[in-house]
Formats: sequence, C-alpha cells, structure tokens
Amino acid sequence: MRKRPLAMFTQLADRHAADVKFAVKVAVASVSAFVLATLLGLPQGYWSVISALIVVQASVGGTVTAAQERAVGTVIGSLVGGAAAFFHPHSLISTSITLTVVVAVLAFAAAGRPMLRLAPITAAILLVATANQTNTLEIAAERIMEVLLGCAIGVVATLVVFPAHVDRDLAKEARAVAHDIAALLRGAPTRKRGPDGAHLLLGAQDAIRRKLAALEKTVTDARRAPGARSGAEARSSLARTLWRVRNDAVAVERALAAAPDATRRMVGPLADEVILAAADMLDEIAAGHDAAIARAETDAKLAALDDAVAHLRDGETVRLIDVAAAVPTMGLVFALRNLDANLGDLADRLGEAQERAQDSAD
Repeated sequence: MRKRPLAMFTQLADRHAADVKFAVKVAVASVSAFVLATLLGLPQGYWSVISALIVVQASVGGTVTAAQERAVGTVIGSLVGGAAAFFHPHSLISTSITLTVVVAVLAFAAAGRPMLRLAPITAAILLVATANQTNTLEIAAERIMEVLLGCAIGVVATLVVFPAHVDRDLAKEARAVAHDIAALLRGAPTRKRGPDGAHLLLGAQDAIRRKLAALEKTVTDARRAPGARSGAEARSSLARTLWRVRNDAVAVERALAAAPDATRRMVGPLADEVILAAADMLDEIAAGHDAAIARAETDAKLAALDDAVAHLRDGETVRLIDVAAAVPTMGLVFALRNLDANLGDLADRLGEAQERAQDSAD
C-alpha cells in the first residue's frame, strides 16, 4: 500500500515530464533575462523578460523561429518607428497622422510575412511612448538591445536546459501514433455499425489526425534547429509513412462497412485475421520491438486471403456474389495489401530514427 502513492507520482511525473521541462526552461530564461538586463543597466529590462518568455518553445526549432521573427520584427519596427518619431513634429495631430501611415505601411509589408508580424506593433509602441520625448532614437536603440537580449537568452536556455533530442522525441511520438492506429485496427472487425459506432470511430480518427499534425510540426521545427538538417528528409519520410498507415486503416474501416453480408461470410474471417495480425505488428513497432515475426505472420495471412479471393471465381462460388459485392471485397483486399506494405516501411523508418537517436546520444 505504501508503494501506491509513489507509483502514482511516478506515472504523473512521466505523463507531464515534457510540461515540467518546458516550465523550467521558461523560468530559467525569464530570470536570466531579468538578471542580465539589470546588470547591463537597460532602462526597460522587462522587454528582455517578455521576449524570453515569448520565444521559448517546446522545441529548439520552434524557439529559433520565434526568436528570428521577434528579432527581425522588433529591429525593423524600432528603426521605422524611431525614425518617424524623431522627424515628425510632436503634436496630437502630427503624431496621429504619422502613427496611421507607419502602422498601415508596416502592416501591409507584414501581410504574409511572419518575420515582419511584430514590426507594426513595435513601431506603434515607440511612436506612442515617445510622443512627448526628444530622445526617440536612443529609446529605439535600447528597445532593440532589450528584445535581442531576451531572444538570445531564450534560444540559449532552450539549447542548454534539458537539451532536446530530435530523433528520440520524434520516434516516441511516432510510436504513440502507431499504438493508436493499432487500437483502431483491432476494433475494426467487431465494430458496431450505426450512429454510435460512427461517432466513436470519428473521434478516434480525429485524435490520431491531431497527433499526426503535432508530429509534422515536430518534423518542421527540426528543420530549423541548428545541425538538424542532415536527417530532415528521413524524418519527413517517417511522417509520410505514418500518414499512409493511418489512411490505410481508414480505408479498411470503410471497406468493412461497405462489404455485404455475403462477402463477409466468404472472406470476412480471413480479412479479420489479416487486420488483427496487422494490429499486432503495429503494437510491436510501437513498443520498439523487432517486428519481423509479426510481419511474417501478417504476410502469411494476407497470402491466404489472396488465395480465397482468387477462388471466388472458381466453380459455382462466383454466382453467389454480384458486382456490387465484389467491388468492396476487392477494395478491402487492396487496402490490406497497402497496409501490409506501409507497415513494413514504417518499421524500417522507425528503425532508422532509433539509430539516429543512438548516434546522436553517443
């Protein structure tokens, strides 16, 4: 009984490990920005803290991108806003006109350009904040230094505090998706058809789609991380393969739903065996095990299904089904063949990701 609270705490810690690491990174970046801004005597050091808080992301690539966008937008906005504040007469009317023109021009320039998204905001803040001051260029220079300091600290904190392991994290996400697809496949043969079953199925498919979108974001962020471009194509290939496996699982579900009772009686049991074998293989892949045995089992059951479908044309059997029944049957067989092929590719891609993770750890 005494071990139960400890076990619950361990499970909770594992479940929220990424959130805890991210929180620590943000905390370290913010306090470091505050200390350095104070030591450097920057008059508005809170901009360094704010910048550090904004740019720190869960991944290195995301942090680098956010830092670039904030740095470029701040520099351009500060230069334009500072120059406009310096040259225009300081009055309500002139400041209003200048603010309108500068914000409109920078907003137009920022349309479709994420790097310039903060430029109109920064320029507007400078124009309003320096409406009754004369040292506008000095304030603009200080703002640039404060923001750049926060951006730099955010990037350094992301690299140093709990350094990310791109391939290891990507493989972990991919295995989690593979496990969910396996669960989806395992329930396919006995899934109830109807509104309730369709609602549950769509919910499970949406959850898998969201995880795949998150995995694609990880792949995209990895391209922006320093030194991570070498394996960019391999990581993209892993994401594409997982999408194909997911699409194959959806195609299997649709073919099963469309198959008439006569077809299900003739090839249904063999198709169910292939589906369950594919789910077993996916579970082996998700667990990081060697899936060779499960792969051979899936291939064998798929070959038996192919033989059964070929024999449907023999003798009197062909008269028991019509074209409407044959089409979903062939669709099911086609989807299962694709699934089998893509499962093999997925096992290979995840194996490569694991090897890259081990190489980077060594």
